[in-house]
Amino acid sequence: METRANYVLIGAFAAATVLAAFLFLIWLTGFEGEGELTAYDVIFDGSVAGLSEGGDVRYNGIKVGEVTQIALGADPRLVRTRISVDRRTPVKVDSEARLEFQGITGVAFIEITGGSPSSRNLEAVGDEDVPIIVADRSAVQQLITSAPALLTAANDLLVRVDRLLGENEGQLSATVRDVETVSGTVASNYEEIDAIIKNLAVASEQIAQITERMNGAVGQIQGAATSYGALAEDARALVAVTRPAAEQWANSSVPEMDRLLRDTRRMIGSVDRLVVELERNPTEFLLGEDPAEYGN
Repeated sequence: METRANYVLIGAFAAATVLAAFLFLIWLTGFEGEGELTAYDVIFDGSVAGLSEGGDVRYNGIKVGEVTQIALGADPRLVRTRISVDRRTPVKVDSEARLEFQGITGVAFIEITGGSPSSRNLEAVGDEDVPIIVADRSAVQQLITSAPALLTAANDLLVRVDRLLGENEGQLSATVRDVETVSGTVASNYEEIDAIIKNLAVASEQIAQITERMNGAVGQIQGAATSYGALAEDARALVAVTRPAAEQWANSSVPEMDRLLRDTRRMIGSVDRLVVELERNPTEFLLGEDPAEYGN
């Protein structure tokens, strides 16, 4: 009898343990019963690779539900994803949804963002049985969608590069040899090139010194030009002051000078005639026309 009672106690303890673990798991996953979840359809335009049923649905990074169904829409280019989220999640008419990926694992989840506080809650419209969110393309989704085109373009580019290299292999080889020749020449004449560079540096310094001296000479020339300008101004002022006196002296002295010149010419003429007479007959010029005879 006691053994049977022990079995009952052990079974009751095991059942209580299992029930407690189940309740703990329910609390840990945030499950609150089907009556507290709200269904939405998220419409994706393009691939939803990496997303699976049971995947997370997050609102601003917080898990609020999960993906319950993934199916093609009436348009085969669209994917209709049914999600169930906590009814307290503020999904607004201006909320946005996109496909995101978690870390490096590549596991996809649906991220719902935003919505202004003043916007009304999203509700079903018309014949739709649940509200619909049209998803935006994430950067990763756009990359996945455009990856085939990018790979095709990259492959075409590689083919063209390979063809170009094949057609110009001889020229490229010659160019490489020329570059090697030039490199060898530069290496063998390193000392001369170094000397040329040093000479250029010295010449640059000398040119700088000459330029500085020329700048000083230009400054001196400008100073001299300024002094000569001042001197010219003084000379013009002196001329302006002395011009009336000079003009007056010239006007009064010209007649007198003219008379003096005429008198001088007459005097020179007289002296000239006197000299001629004296040379022609000095006795007659000195003693007269009829000189007395000697002894009378």
